[in-house]
Amino acid sequence: MDIIKSHNTRCYKCKNTIYKMLHHLYGEIDLKFKAEGVSTRIEDYRDSELSETLSHIYSALVNHRNHSSFVKSGTLQRCDVYIPSRKIVIETDETQHFTYPRYIALANYPRSVSIGYDLDWYMQACKSKRAVDNDPEYRDEQRAWYDTIRDFLPMIAKEVHKTVRVPLGFHIWCSLETSNRDHVKIFRKHALNQFE
Repeated sequence: MDIIKSHNTRCYKCKNTIYKMLHHLYGEIDLKFKAEGVSTRIEDYRDSELSETLSHIYSALVNHRNHSSFVKSGTLQRCDVYIPSRKIVIETDETQHFTYPRYIALANYPRSVSIGYDLDWYMQACKSKRAVDNDPEYRDEQRAWYDTIRDFLPMIAKEVHKTVRVPLGFHIWCSLETSNRDHVKIFRKHALNQFE
């Protein structure tokens, strides 16, 4: 069964299938998880071991289109899914996450950092999709920056060991059933292979 096909990025059934699969595999999942006190402001990382890395990424985003005030929320908002038993955050990414600013951010990730998804695949998808959301005009940089903070949560928040990203619109997740062992294997392979 091949699920690697173009599909509606806003398919609510896909998201529901992902949640069902995660619940089937790990039991409790939290759809309202918020890592407490995680700042989105670059100045709050000045004395952190992430200072140089995050400053480099932030500067690259600012320099792209000269938007310098895209951080509007002082703390990181809720994550899509959290698996308490594994301390893993799962982000489901729709098309608007595959932008050129997101590519810029990813291209500046140190290769030594452990990422819970295929970094090269994501970079290529961002370069080819080049989605645009200019409402407000800095929205792509803002989303790329907030996604960066989520990716680095394992180094910021003690309750997170890994951030995993599951792309929507590239796979037909809604074609999978938790009752079908082969489907569960497919889900593990395409969504979870970076941390299992």
